[in-house]
Amino acid sequence: MTIYISHNPFTETTRAAYPVLSSYALINQLDLTHAAQQQWSGWSFSKRAEAVLKLAQLIHDNAPQLAELAVAEMGITYKEALAEVNKCTTACRYYAEHSERILAPSNHFSDTGKHVTISYEPMGIVLGIFPWNFPYWQVIRSAIPVLMSGNGMLVKPAPNVPECALKLQELFNEAGFPKHIISTVFISEAQVAGLIIDNRIKACTLTGSDKAGAAVATQAASQIKKTVLELGGSDPFIVLEDADLNEALNTAITARFQNNGQSCIASKRFILHRNIASVFLNRLAEKISTLVLGDPSKAETNIGPVARADLRDKLSQQVNDSIAAGAHVSNCYQNTPNTGYFYAPTILTRIPEQCPAYSEELFGPVISVFEVDNDEQAIRLANDTVFGLGASVWSTNRDRALAIAQKLECGQVFINGLVKSHTAFPFGGVKHSGIGRELGEWGLNEFCQGKTIWQP
Repeated sequence: MTIYISHNPFTETTRAAYPVLSSYALINQLDLTHAAQQQWSGWSFSKRAEAVLKLAQLIHDNAPQLAELAVAEMGITYKEALAEVNKCTTACRYYAEHSERILAPSNHFSDTGKHVTISYEPMGIVLGIFPWNFPYWQVIRSAIPVLMSGNGMLVKPAPNVPECALKLQELFNEAGFPKHIISTVFISEAQVAGLIIDNRIKACTLTGSDKAGAAVATQAASQIKKTVLELGGSDPFIVLEDADLNEALNTAITARFQNNGQSCIASKRFILHRNIASVFLNRLAEKISTLVLGDPSKAETNIGPVARADLRDKLSQQVNDSIAAGAHVSNCYQNTPNTGYFYAPTILTRIPEQCPAYSEELFGPVISVFEVDNDEQAIRLANDTVFGLGASVWSTNRDRALAIAQKLECGQVFINGLVKSHTAFPFGGVKHSGIGRELGEWGLNEFCQGKTIWQP
């Protein structure tokens, strides 16, 4: 069975295809990773850090090639792909520097005078299931804290980015880690389910849709195994009447159209105070009209193709269904290339509650716009979703913006800033956007077993 296919979404040509592992090969790989983890867990933090720092250097040295592969396999622009690769080196260096301190045993005294030590031990092998939209960062931000805490990992990449996955695995192999401590496996959904019930898999982490997350969480729960899930999002971008519109507009373009609109933390629902809505929308349309759609490898390109034809078609159906329900569409870009899985940047307004643009995640370059009269309406609308990943609030009144931020149901809020992940701070969502946290000390602790030792 061949489901791992490298297909260029701009040229619409197939680059390569890879079969899934046989059941025998998968079990053998699991055996090898299990043995490697037993060795790796005995390494000191400083020795683990050496391998991670070597990996950071290899990623840096191979940045152009890594970026080119991402461009070819999922259509991200080259400049954005390069930024993703560079962010991976930052994460590696952060964990190499801080893991030993964060996971150091802590000593306490109980109320009875007993000496209590709390230590953090590795769990074993973590199964990582990753998406295609940031093929390096998604793996690195999860795998490096897993590895630095003494665990091993099986990496299941998305089927449409196999060459990105293989290149990253190659760099892991060169960096000085024990062989097989992190192993990329091309496997089917049925094989994923089989791995989850294997005793050697101790936990699972998944980045993807809420549907995929629910399936993995259910399977893991049946085996009493931990999961960390980073799922979809429909982030609100709240612009109040006292906002700095220049700053908000400049950020809005990146917030919605980064990675061709295919980011979980992209701002998807623009909630505008009615007093500034007309001005904001007119200026937003002007900015969108200047964007360049085209070859993602070219420096002048702002937006490339959607990663797959089926994703473009799904987005188109969601927009069409929303229009049929009463939404108004404004296509701000007319010169869409004839070749490639492009979707023209689109603004939807007058959106009724019973339509996809209101209730679903639109994964592509579509902006859903809502108008409100006050802060309470903005908060209600922002929270009226099953998702809760991130949000941004735009106002020159810091106290007002903070009061709104504290009432938003999501994992992170940025005041007058772009929602993004940061290596040193927790990242994750609430509701259907996931459970658990990645990054920072939280990411290190998620896949450790806490052990409390009481001494006389």
